[in-house]
Amino acid sequence: MNDQMVPSDLANHSMPPMVPVPAGPPAADVPHPDVAPIDPPQPDAVPPDAAQSASRLSELLMGLGEAATGQLPGVVEPASAADAIAQEHAGDSVEDTRPFENHLAMVRLGMATSLFYALRTKHAPTAAHSLRVALACSAWCERLGLADEARDRIEVAALLHDIGKIGIPDRILRKPGKLSIEEQLTMDCCAELGCEILRGCTTDQNLLNIVKYCGVWYDSRRQEDHVRGDALPLGARMMSIAGAFDAMTTDQVYRSALSRERALQELFRGSGTQFDPELTRDFATMLERRPELLHSSVVDRWLQKLNANSPHFLGQSTASEQTVAQEKPAVQPESKWQGETSGAMPFYQALGDQVRDGVAFTDCEGQVTYWNETLSRLTGVASEAMVGRHWDVNTLGIVDESGDETTSCPVADSLRLQTTVTRTMKLVRGGVSQDVLLQVSPVRDSFGGGALVLVRDMSDQNKLQSQIQSLHKKATSDPLTGIANRAEFDSRLLRATADAKKNNSKFSLIICDIDHFKQVNDVHGHPAGDEALMQFARILESHARNEDLVARYGGEEFVFLAINSDNSTAARRAEQIRQAIEVTPLDGLNGDSVTVSFGVTEYQTGDAAETILARSDRALLKAKENGRNRVVQLGTGIHQDQDAGSKPGWFSWLTSSKKDENSDYHLVTPVPIDLAVEKLRGFISDHRAEIIQVTGSVVSLRIVSQGGKGRRAADHQMTLHVLIQLSEGRGRRNRNDNTVTQTSMRVTIQPIRNRDRRSRDLQPCVREVLGSLKSYLMAEMVQNSDD
Repeated sequence: MNDQMVPSDLANHSMPPMVPVPAGPPAADVPHPDVAPIDPPQPDAVPPDAAQSASRLSELLMGLGEAATGQLPGVVEPASAADAIAQEHAGDSVEDTRPFENHLAMVRLGMATSLFYALRTKHAPTAAHSLRVALACSAWCERLGLADEARDRIEVAALLHDIGKIGIPDRILRKPGKLSIEEQLTMDCCAELGCEILRGCTTDQNLLNIVKYCGVWYDSRRQEDHVRGDALPLGARMMSIAGAFDAMTTDQVYRSALSRERALQELFRGSGTQFDPELTRDFATMLERRPELLHSSVVDRWLQKLNANSPHFLGQSTASEQTVAQEKPAVQPESKWQGETSGAMPFYQALGDQVRDGVAFTDCEGQVTYWNETLSRLTGVASEAMVGRHWDVNTLGIVDESGDETTSCPVADSLRLQTTVTRTMKLVRGGVSQDVLLQVSPVRDSFGGGALVLVRDMSDQNKLQSQIQSLHKKATSDPLTGIANRAEFDSRLLRATADAKKNNSKFSLIICDIDHFKQVNDVHGHPAGDEALMQFARILESHARNEDLVARYGGEEFVFLAINSDNSTAARRAEQIRQAIEVTPLDGLNGDSVTVSFGVTEYQTGDAAETILARSDRALLKAKENGRNRVVQLGTGIHQDQDAGSKPGWFSWLTSSKKDENSDYHLVTPVPIDLAVEKLRGFISDHRAEIIQVTGSVVSLRIVSQGGKGRRAADHQMTLHVLIQLSEGRGRRNRNDNTVTQTSMRVTIQPIRNRDRRSRDLQPCVREVLGSLKSYLMAEMVQNSDD
């Protein structure tokens, strides 16, 4: 039976491949895939060399007894050339990557620059995706130490691997809903179309092969895929991984962007079937060691390091022409891309982002051209994912007031009748509906006109109540900056954590610290330091939403509680704040500005307020260690059902036995052993666990759990003994009969005190620790050892 596969481009119409999904029998419509379903690995497979695996594991684990954070002995790799370049330019900043994007195309593509411009004109998000994949592949090639010719070929292929989408009709490329079978077949022609276009400007067959095979699975069983496994070009295997990772960490209409660690988990799930297992492991190691390698400022560093004498794959310009282009990248008239906003448009956008109502602009065909922040918050669809697509009320979850799907679209009606359409409707998001007032007004101009869409949250009218501010503000605000103080932050963090546990809501925590603040006070005086603190507080408040909290945690350290923001969204917001403070001059510093480092994390299963704060602080330390003035995110943000044990019934005292006293579990994570130990190190550090003993492949911990629910404060905590035995083996996948490396963990959790063994709070505490361990190590429970 052939291995059927939905084309990788179908996972994301505007952006190239998400993770392709094996398709079943043909159906009328196929939903957007996120990740490939893979049969769970069999945990009982025996590693090929148990003695060698145990020896390496023992060496990895012995480092845990010395410190809970830092690099593990024996696994630290020497700094690569890319690391040296990143360190050299750690303070560089890029305010607008568009001139660099134009310059990149001119230098790397030469005469074929028009191809990249044509792709961007056809669909700007696709061109942006291609650029990010090219940057990721460039950093990766530098790490692998590839030759200049091979690296240049892979970079050019990555920039143009989606050029075939020029031949795809707009109605398919910009469709916000799911595709039909016929539309999927059309999208399946992208690779061949791209090669056909590129043959007109290059004869390099190796480059064409990279573009042709970048969407082929590593272990493909389709008859038409004659090339598979290691026979696939190295560049194609690298682009498959980098492209899928970028697609998963980018906002889509049908889902929000995944966190980096969640995306890596999905890459490991596809390791050996869709992706090259060795390259997947190396890509994960690169991001684990240097997460800032995919930082946006890499664009600037890459452009400055271009080799003027690289091979002319696509008829590149001469070295002298490249030098002239590098000297004046931002002043060339050609650098202004089609569709760039006019001088007045930023003011309209700023106005739209400040209003409380959702605002959207469409053209005369209903294609969205503007989408403000309020509308993103109401619908859960980011502006980057919606601009360029057609307005579709069903995709956005907007239904009639009765709760039924609407038979007519208000935007289409307004454009057809050229009159204002006002309707009271419901917006359904996450199973919860809220009343909204939708008003669509036609706009007429010489360019064809369009429509102005206003979405008003009617529930806000029930929340507008006056509050007594004077005493409350004094008790909860910082006297210097006027924002919330540490006491208010601690209270809000506890409430947000409790709400996330009870209602499965999400929030992220951003902790930030002004770089070299002591030097500011010593050189410019304390008034200049106070000015820097107040200015930074104002910038944080300007980027906060109504439900968010900005607080001064202490000294030059601030915290930002981002409610209803996942890891990826919070990291993007932190990057916007970082760029804003970096270009803000301060009078006390003689017009200079300060820089800030950020650590970002999201609530995940098993978290307490203390572990969230510890993990975000660990991310901040990583940002400072990697050069400061950057954003580093940690944590998977995974929300799992804590099914370690069911709620006891009224007759549980009759059936309780010694089996109930033991808590033995078997967990399996798809990550290799060295990364699993790194993540275990983070778990120990964030939970402030005490390492009792490390023996071979066994780690013994003492940890205080916060899962109790008694009436007394002392009942909310319970000291547990956690025994973890790790082993690396090969797991079998049923679908393709493949084996991949995985880490198996035998976990035993028992209370320290004997009197707690019969406590009703024991199982909640065990579930809390077990859920947190599964989240940190991206593990799944395979079986209970007692079964």
